[in-house]
Amino acid sequence: MAAQKPVEWVQAVISRFDEQLPIKNPVHNTHSRLHIEMNKECLVNVSRYKFSIVINGLTNILKGLSTMKISGPDAEKNLHQSQLIILDTLENCLEGANTSRLDETMLVKQLLPEICQASASRVLFSLSCNNFNAVFNRISARLHNLSVCSEDTPDISDLELIQHINVDLSRLTRLLQEAVQKFKQLKKSVHIALATNLERAIWNLLENYPEEFQELHQKPSADLEECAEKLFDLLDTFAGEGSRRKVAAVWPLQIMLLVLCPKKRLFIDHVKKALSGQGVPKHLTESAAVACVKLCKASTYISRQDNSVLCFIVQSLLGDLKNLLFNAHKQFSRGPGYQMADIELMIDCFVSCFRINPHNNSHLKACLQPNAPPAFHFVLVRSLHMIITQRAMPWWPKIDTLYSFSGELRTMLTDTLRKVTEGCSTNTPLRLSQSMTLREKVTSLKFKEKPADETLSYKTLLLWIVKLIYPDPMLMLHNPGKMGHEIQSSTLELINGLVYLVPQEHMPELSQEAMEALLCLHQPENIELWNPEAPIATFWDISCQVLFSVSQKLIVQQLPNSTDILKWLREILSCRIKFLVKYKDHATVGSHIPICRQAHKKLEVVFFMYLWSSDMEAVLVAMSCFRYLCEEADIRSRVDDLSVEQVLPNYTVYSDFASACNNNIVSMGRAALQKHIMSLLRRIEHSTRGNMEAWEETRNKWENNTKVLINYPKVKGDDAQTPDSLHRTVVRRRASQSPSLHEHDLDDQLNEWINMTGFLCALGGVCLMDKTNTRRSRKGSVYSLYNGSPQSEEEIYPPVSRFLAKLLNLLVCNSERAGLQIRTAVKDLLGLELHPALYPVLFNQIKSNVNKFFDSTGQVTVTETNTLFVEQVISIMKNILENKSDQAYEHLGSASIENLMLGLVRYVRNLDHSVQGIHIKTNMCCLVEVMMSRRDDLSFHHEMKFRNKLVEYLTDWIMGTSIQPEQEDLKVMTRDLDQASIEAVVALLTGLPLQPEEGDGGDLMEAKSQLFLKYFTLFMNLLNDCGEQEQDNDSSTNGARKRGMSRRMANLRNCTVSAMSNLLNANIESGLMHSLGLGYHQDIQTRTTFMEVLTKILHQGAEFDTLAETVLADRFERLVELVTMMGDKGELPIAMALANVCSSVHMDELARVLVTLFDAKHLLYQLLWNMFSKEVELADCMQTIFRGNSLASKIMTFCFKIYGGSYLHNVLEPLLRGMLHPELSNVLYEIDPARSEPGSSVDENRKNLMVLTQKFFNRIVNSADQFPQQLRSMCHCLYQVVSQRFPQNSIGAVGSAVFLRFINPAIGQYT
Repeated sequence: MAAQKPVEWVQAVISRFDEQLPIKNPVHNTHSRLHIEMNKECLVNVSRYKFSIVINGLTNILKGLSTMKISGPDAEKNLHQSQLIILDTLENCLEGANTSRLDETMLVKQLLPEICQASASRVLFSLSCNNFNAVFNRISARLHNLSVCSEDTPDISDLELIQHINVDLSRLTRLLQEAVQKFKQLKKSVHIALATNLERAIWNLLENYPEEFQELHQKPSADLEECAEKLFDLLDTFAGEGSRRKVAAVWPLQIMLLVLCPKKRLFIDHVKKALSGQGVPKHLTESAAVACVKLCKASTYISRQDNSVLCFIVQSLLGDLKNLLFNAHKQFSRGPGYQMADIELMIDCFVSCFRINPHNNSHLKACLQPNAPPAFHFVLVRSLHMIITQRAMPWWPKIDTLYSFSGELRTMLTDTLRKVTEGCSTNTPLRLSQSMTLREKVTSLKFKEKPADETLSYKTLLLWIVKLIYPDPMLMLHNPGKMGHEIQSSTLELINGLVYLVPQEHMPELSQEAMEALLCLHQPENIELWNPEAPIATFWDISCQVLFSVSQKLIVQQLPNSTDILKWLREILSCRIKFLVKYKDHATVGSHIPICRQAHKKLEVVFFMYLWSSDMEAVLVAMSCFRYLCEEADIRSRVDDLSVEQVLPNYTVYSDFASACNNNIVSMGRAALQKHIMSLLRRIEHSTRGNMEAWEETRNKWENNTKVLINYPKVKGDDAQTPDSLHRTVVRRRASQSPSLHEHDLDDQLNEWINMTGFLCALGGVCLMDKTNTRRSRKGSVYSLYNGSPQSEEEIYPPVSRFLAKLLNLLVCNSERAGLQIRTAVKDLLGLELHPALYPVLFNQIKSNVNKFFDSTGQVTVTETNTLFVEQVISIMKNILENKSDQAYEHLGSASIENLMLGLVRYVRNLDHSVQGIHIKTNMCCLVEVMMSRRDDLSFHHEMKFRNKLVEYLTDWIMGTSIQPEQEDLKVMTRDLDQASIEAVVALLTGLPLQPEEGDGGDLMEAKSQLFLKYFTLFMNLLNDCGEQEQDNDSSTNGARKRGMSRRMANLRNCTVSAMSNLLNANIESGLMHSLGLGYHQDIQTRTTFMEVLTKILHQGAEFDTLAETVLADRFERLVELVTMMGDKGELPIAMALANVCSSVHMDELARVLVTLFDAKHLLYQLLWNMFSKEVELADCMQTIFRGNSLASKIMTFCFKIYGGSYLHNVLEPLLRGMLHPELSNVLYEIDPARSEPGSSVDENRKNLMVLTQKFFNRIVNSADQFPQQLRSMCHCLYQVVSQRFPQNSIGAVGSAVFLRFINPAIGQYT
């Protein structure tokens, strides 16, 4: 098949290429650019086999663009970019291809006119290599037409081909011969155009075939000499009148002809005289200057060792030429229209002078003067750049000759940067021209109203100074004879200046060049030059300042080229790693400085924040950057002998981020990539300053963007807010048009907002990590936060709590344009991507919102908004509870969801029997069923009461046949609700003893019996409904409906039987009497159902011993045995577990219960041993034992209270009574002079107090025989436990406990 339709397939590729051009597809993003590059590559590959078809297709596309009518603000730019893409593709197809196969007719009639119109010099040059005859024939034909043309303004566009084609000596000879033959018949205007293009052709010879040019001077060509002399004479005759225009056009070509055949000495003398300016018109001096510069430039293509006559001619006029061009007091100028040409002329002269004699630097010094004209500075910098970058002849001197001027160049950079920063511009409106590249020539085609030149300014000068660094950094880094700290200071000043330019969005070209320069300076061999005396320490100092500054700009500013800066930052990090590997044995020298830590933090912030970018390319770049953080951590850990996690706590996750870029996840699309990113974010286990700041910065941007989205399209005019975005080209549109969000930006902005929201949800766990650890160390368990802690989560975690509160509010967002997308995104992200550590906070926030739906009397307020919120929350809760990850298992039990679930059910049960109401009730039942499946992972305060209440509410939704809607759809939905309700009830009734309401009164067993009868009757009625429905189905003639209903009824009946079984199994003592009669029912189906139920409960292992009268006492006894259970080594697992999870609010009660139970079981000593051992084990030192409100302290205090009360009364009361009534004995004890009574003696009172204290002490010591036995046992236990860890302080610990927690509190309380 491929062989049958090759042409059609190639045409399809060309059509696809055409459709992807920017002018046809104005959407600019990573995917569009990628598609264009893929299509270009495909066409280039296809052209190897179907060359003519591809070239013809591209030519037609180019031709179509030239006649296309465009409109719109970006259409002109898109057209320009489309032309560039086509021309680049043409050039790639022509390069390396055998273009001799190209049909000459197609070349001449189609391709050449289009290329000529676009001035695509590189394409013409490549094309003429193998097709010179075709191009020459077109030129010759045009010359012939012009020679016989009588028009005043003939078409001379084809003559421009001469200056772009590939010419060697033989081809140049043919061109000159053709020009000589036609010259006399041509009009004067054609003469000037022909002269200009022929001169450029000679320069093409010199630049592309310098070897032939040298050989020409050694072995002259007779043919070339003949035609050159003839043309020279023709030109001399043409310029004989001496008009300025003719001389300016002719002399440059004449001087180049002289370069080919240096025999016209008289012309040289004439030029020298004109150059001196003595007694000649000004225009001749100007033309002489142009001719002499070209002569000097041409002479550099001949080695001085060849002793060419050109070299001697040049030496004779070089001094006058420099005096004319580089005179700061009288600048060379040919008038207002020649500013750019004058600049280019001076540049050529400067470069030529350097190549002729690099040590004669008078012109260079003139240009370096601080007070020199700005044009001189520009000429110097452009000339240096040309010297460095232009392809060099073997004898041309190297730029290192000028390294000694590095200091002056750095000063020029600093001064120019200061002037640019201050907004200065030049006083003299000089103009510059740049060498016209292919892209710039195409630009001139379509932007005729915008001149290709630009005013010379300090920005332009700064641009070219920066351009010097990349090709040769030594030109700025050379510091001979300076100390290390001086070198470091100058390097830092240079790099800081470049860093300042990186984020300058209003100077994009300058920003790009600054990045290239900084990247060059970060190459390992160049880093060593920052300070050769201390390269490593200097590297850490300067490089980290670069990273910190650029990262801060990326975080704060909205940069259109942020993706490019991020790519550049990745390259900088790569260079840093190469340098560190080179010095791997001493890589951390000088790295422990604040700027290093700050830079690392900012890098983390940048990489994290770009993970939510809407630009997929930026996301992938940010992910790949984590690799370099890991590599740096590897190097530093080996040097400092640390684990890699000590250097980079989240090393594993960062490595996974980097490796994800190379996996198939990238090819799965943007949504899959973001989902993978969020899964990695949830795995972050350590909170760092970087990821915390990234979360905070993202939240701030998220809040601003949220306001814009929810108010769209209401946001208008000056009060509108601009969405915060890391980058995107829409930033430029917003800045230029309006600060409000536009329709065509909304989708992109919404996608980025969704990415932000997912990022905040997935990474939000880091906000809790440090605080959770702090609470665990202080309270023993984070469980106390959600169970009786006096602080709310808003007070403890305000940022993440406020974020979740705002997210929940967005579940009912009613935005006209984006409401649905926002609600759907928030629901999915909260349910599927939220970090499990945030589950408790989310549950409490939901509970707070749901509580607002009820008034002070408990009556529900049903509104459309509240119903929508509840519906969304049910879906979120279901997704959360279905999450089976290890993280979810760890955090689900941190908060009780009883009140939340009851609130949801209470609201839902008040909904009407509409489609929406039934749907929400069905989903609520599914949520309850999922909750019960995770019962072991959840935390319940009053589980049995909670489940009983849910059973009561959900059974009310089971309709059976009591309510039959008229609509068929509602009938089906009602049956689905019955099914969902009974399935949820089955899960709830598993092992659930019924508990009647506390306010029911009467006998508890009777109340349970009545409640059992209520549910059992409901289930029996439902079974009867199922049987009746099955009979109706049997009579139905609709087969499909019959099978569907039969399946529904079978499932409903099975679930009902399971519900009855679970109900009876857990309540055998109150339900058996109601169910036994069913076994003797006259209806066989009822008897069958009872047998099924009985069989199920027997298989489940029903405990019939609960029918005994002592069942409650037996259950309590088993509970006591469970709590007091002791292990083989004396440990108390249940009691210690209760101690670990008990909040401070309930500790006093738990202490009372434990002491009472263990004392009754004669196990008090074992309880005290375990509690005291834990207290001593956790103590930091002896002084902190029993000083906090721990359970061990509470137990000790309770023991003192219940066992030592009578002892304290007998021992201390007599002394205390006398002390509190001093008037009886006329004795005072106040030793504070400020509080003593008038006339009393403080010294006397002090003696009285010492006497009383001695009495107390003696009485306590003498009462040892009265000390209670239980307290003796407790003190002995304390002594033994403390001796094991603090043997020197065991007695002191007992004494402190007795006096500080027993005797002293009693005295203080009594007084």
